[in-house]
Amino acid sequence: MYYQSILICIFSVILTSCSPTIQNNGISENKLKKIVIEIGKTSKNELIKKYGPPVFEGVFNENVIYYVSHKTSYKLLDKVKTKKLLVYEITLNDKNIVDNFKKFSEKDSFNISISDKGSEHEKDSVFIWKELLNNMRKNNIQN
Repeated sequence: MYYQSILICIFSVILTSCSPTIQNNGISENKLKKIVIEIGKTSKNELIKKYGPPVFEGVFNENVIYYVSHKTSYKLLDKVKTKKLLVYEITLNDKNIVDNFKKFSEKDSFNISISDKGSEHEKDSVFIWKELLNNMRKNNIQN
């Protein structure tokens, strides 16, 4: 009986490590795809009323907000892999009206300009982006 229980525990660990865990961070993909923005007309308050607060805003530029949907997958002892990433970068004017709107996916997400200031190291902006995504992931796990 003792060996059977040990065997069952080992077998259950092996089975659970084979199935991937899917994790969604930020706004749901369906809700993000339904965002309707009219440049020059839509205000920040309208966006917040319809779609909730942005995932993050004003990291280096107070007039830029981001809505993000990030879907990851991982196995027990494996690295976390991005399955789907959608980022909406919304630039606001001084009156909090949409001035510009850009959409990014996991394929072109490193083209996001987080800061309009130059940097000595190109890796700094990539590092900041990765840290923001990691922080979103940590917050989701804690909730």
